[in-house]
Amino acid sequence: MKHLNRGVNMLVEDLLLQRFKEETTGRNYAKGQRIINNDLVESVEIEDEEDLVAVNGIVISEKLFSKYSTKLEIDIRTRGILSTYCTCTDYEKHEFSKENYCCKHLVATFYKALGDLAKKKEFEENKNLFSKKKENKILDLILQEETDKEELKIEVYINKNEWSNSILAEFKIGTKSMSSNKLYILKDIEQFLVAYYNRIPIKYSKVFTFDIREQKLSTKDRELIEFIESLKEIEKPIKSFLRNRDTFIDGKTIKIPNYLVRDFFRVIKNHRIYLNEGFFYRAVESEVLFEEVPIDFSLKDSKNNFELSSLNGMPKVLGDRADVFLYGTNIYIPKKDFCYKIKNYLDIFSEGKVIKIDKCEEERVFRKLIPSLRDLTENVVLSKNIMNKTVLEPVKFNFYFDKEGKEVTLTLKVKYGSYEFNIFDDCKEKIIYRDIKKEKEVIALIERFSLEEINKKFYFYLGDEYIFSFFKYDVCRLQEYGEVYYSENFKGIKSLGSKGIKGDIKPGRYNYFEFDFKIGDIPSEETREILRAFRENLKFFKLKSGEFLDLEELELKQFLKLLDSVDNGDLENNSLEINNSRALYIANYIEENGIRYIKGKKKLNELKSKFKNINKLSFEVPKDLKAELREYQKFGYNWLKTLEHLGLGGILGDEMGLGKTLQAITFILSNKGKKTLVVAPTSLIYNWKEEFNKFAPNLVVEVLNEGKDKREEALRDIESKDVIITTYNLLKRDLEEYKKINFDYCFIDEAQAIKNPDSQNSEAIKEISSEYKFALTGTPMENSLMELWSIFDFVMPGYLYDRKRFTVRYYKKLNESEEVLSEIHSLIKPFILRRKKRDVIKELPDKIEKMHLVDLGEEQKKVYSIYANNALSIMEKKQDAEEFNKSKIEILSYITKLRQLALDPSVTINDYMGESAKIEALVEILNQGIEEGHKILVFSQFTSVLKNISSRLKEEKISFSYLDGSVSSKKRINMVNEFNQGENSVFLISLKAGGTGLNLTSADIVIHFDPWWNPAVENQATDRAHRMGQKNVVEVIKLIAKGTIEEKVVALQEEKKELISKIIEEGELGAGSTFNTLSEEELMDLFKVDYLG
Repeated sequence: MKHLNRGVNMLVEDLLLQRFKEETTGRNYAKGQRIINNDLVESVEIEDEEDLVAVNGIVISEKLFSKYSTKLEIDIRTRGILSTYCTCTDYEKHEFSKENYCCKHLVATFYKALGDLAKKKEFEENKNLFSKKKENKILDLILQEETDKEELKIEVYINKNEWSNSILAEFKIGTKSMSSNKLYILKDIEQFLVAYYNRIPIKYSKVFTFDIREQKLSTKDRELIEFIESLKEIEKPIKSFLRNRDTFIDGKTIKIPNYLVRDFFRVIKNHRIYLNEGFFYRAVESEVLFEEVPIDFSLKDSKNNFELSSLNGMPKVLGDRADVFLYGTNIYIPKKDFCYKIKNYLDIFSEGKVIKIDKCEEERVFRKLIPSLRDLTENVVLSKNIMNKTVLEPVKFNFYFDKEGKEVTLTLKVKYGSYEFNIFDDCKEKIIYRDIKKEKEVIALIERFSLEEINKKFYFYLGDEYIFSFFKYDVCRLQEYGEVYYSENFKGIKSLGSKGIKGDIKPGRYNYFEFDFKIGDIPSEETREILRAFRENLKFFKLKSGEFLDLEELELKQFLKLLDSVDNGDLENNSLEINNSRALYIANYIEENGIRYIKGKKKLNELKSKFKNINKLSFEVPKDLKAELREYQKFGYNWLKTLEHLGLGGILGDEMGLGKTLQAITFILSNKGKKTLVVAPTSLIYNWKEEFNKFAPNLVVEVLNEGKDKREEALRDIESKDVIITTYNLLKRDLEEYKKINFDYCFIDEAQAIKNPDSQNSEAIKEISSEYKFALTGTPMENSLMELWSIFDFVMPGYLYDRKRFTVRYYKKLNESEEVLSEIHSLIKPFILRRKKRDVIKELPDKIEKMHLVDLGEEQKKVYSIYANNALSIMEKKQDAEEFNKSKIEILSYITKLRQLALDPSVTINDYMGESAKIEALVEILNQGIEEGHKILVFSQFTSVLKNISSRLKEEKISFSYLDGSVSSKKRINMVNEFNQGENSVFLISLKAGGTGLNLTSADIVIHFDPWWNPAVENQATDRAHRMGQKNVVEVIKLIAKGTIEEKVVALQEEKKELISKIIEEGELGAGSTFNTLSEEELMDLFKVDYLG
């Protein structure tokens, strides 16, 4: 038994007690105790390896005639019993009905193991010998690794007692370099064992002394010694009951118990072995082979009988279990099934070398005997007459699938030579020696595929989903054994390929195309059901013919995806009417996927080329426009005109400062005389008015921002005006009046105002009747894909489907596949024009962004970590998700305070005497920037922090401007002008108060003192400096407190940036985890302190 450390001892002991109280039945518990009391547990061995403990035992039967091997495996980590095993019949009876069943022998093994552990010795009854053995184990291992020790070898000589048929063994030993005739007989095995375990030398001759201290044994030799030692342990309890029993070890000879013969030959399989007395008249070298005995049989027929003989004789059985055989000079240890099959033949041939069988048994000889012989060995010689009456060809299998009513059937036929018949029948024409093993193997394979044999046919007993899966993935397994055939009634999976799908697109009514198609020979009335199955992400569709349509087949999936994207519910007789917006998508889809089976692509490509060559289109810029458009602005104007020409709407999504308003005014001016509605935030309506006055003074423009009566009066006089400008709030109030008017054009500015499809702004603007609709926004999407849908639902209602279908088709699948994002990108790409400042770098310098990590001082770290840990502890006590969600406001307050502590603890802790690492870092950056002649904007969300910064700047004698929400609009303009033209180098600005509406292009460094959840808000603040008119590169610096919530917020910002960029610009995967969809785990992660590690 291997040594277990004290901790394992205690753990195993505790585990055994616990498990047996829980899992052992009362009867077996009592019987196991009885076996312990009668001292019938012969041995127990406990082995531990990492987290696994194995207990092996040998238990003597209560009648003393048998022994049972027991084994238990235990997982220390889970304190669970992994497996149990016993060779008794009781265990065999309950093995499968009761998991980890414990018979009385297993109970006894457990409690014997407990007793051994408690004694803290390996074997109390053998302590003199075994304690020495185990004490020297570590030294043995060390010595065995030494390469300078001479290696020994042991050879085995096998004898057989002719009277008792017992197997005896003797051994010779010497150095590895000695030849066999120079080795020395182990004359006293007991003495040798004592010398080995106690490291005592034995002198065998002048030239050879056994000394394990100076020599080493191979692994195979050590295993042999352990086997011999085990014989001593086995015989000890037996001797106490059967006092006259022969000993297993007697001088130079060991006697192998019959039930251990197979184990003995396994142990010596790699030794040099000689068969000696009782086998041959002299020692003959032998080999242990783990294979079936290659017996040779001959079967002849004569006039009156058949003669069966073994050409080289039958193998001799070693031991009394008939599981080890001597054949020729080799020893065979075959598998148990072979041992079972050969038993009857051994009995029969024990009476003679030739067995004669009467001719009246011919049928049984051919049908039973010959197959039995062939199953036992390949070496069967048949006479010519017998051969002529039989077929000995290898088996082939044919699988025939058919349909009976609604059932799919399989008929399995075997083919031997030219004879084919049902596997459950016999061939009546000839005697065929069937490969029963192979046939059973194929039947078992079929049954594993959930088919059941009824009346010589197989039927699927699971549903269509399984049957489809079988024909798609598993039928190929049958093809490994033979041919698969399908009847006319059933073809399995219908394969279409690109040749099975046909489509034709041709011009229809104004701004529309007609799309006709055909999917193989499938009736058109099944198309809608096929499309429904595809939308539900089903893997297949079962046709009325019974065949399965594989909806994951590349060409079909590609086509159904196209069909799904253009069908708005009006599919009929495999025909659709699609407008230009959908036709444009089809054109792109056909090109991207290399589809050749759709005709009529010429007209589609003409439509597509209009978008590709917008610069070449001749839309004249209005002559009375009072502005000189830049090239990218001309492109934007042409883009708007192209959409109008095709009867479409769109989103002008240029980055702030690139002149979206001017491009829109140019378009509106080109349509002078038509009615245009402009809806904008309250803060921008007069900016629109001024822009119209400046660039298109010939247009009649009116801002509806006065009393209700005057607004209604202006709307009644709509025909006298070119443009009406109103706010989102006033639109809601006057909606009933607006619904009476049919506008030609409708523009919405800052379209993110309708990003929430459930908001009143969104619902109101979508009630407006206008032939063409356009949206202007610098952020087409901030946080959610539904924001993009909501804007498209205004500019081109229905293009991105209704809300429910969009949600199911895209929004809910956003994280499942890159294809979803790719498809959205393909759909929206023609209808969003978005340019960044870097795209027009010659007219506007780009900005440089960098992150500046600040390490907090010890005092600041201390207060931050205390609060973070306390808040985390409070949140961890929330019992469930519902309680956690109800605490979101409370959690938000914790987050706010945590952010303030990262910035400057003094804003929330009155007696805080430490410094703010971020303010100090800011002062350093400001001093360096001022020295280099830069002007700097500093943004923060917290006015309390800005005031602390201002106090610190006064100490440093740095002149600055300060703006927060308390400053009036009029004063703000003066402050901006003074900063742009004056001597102040620093402008401290509240993020919310100064994030929009300010033009601070004199600044070329922007510092974000604290990160904000929404990167779009920060970018708007940065754009105060990074606008048209800026002549320098703008450097944007984000101060981030290392290891705090700020780093996690920045990570969230990056997720948002990636989402917005990939959806709008790249079409790649992105929108998985925005801040407003944080999970409980992610929220908790915000409070974890990272800098302490």
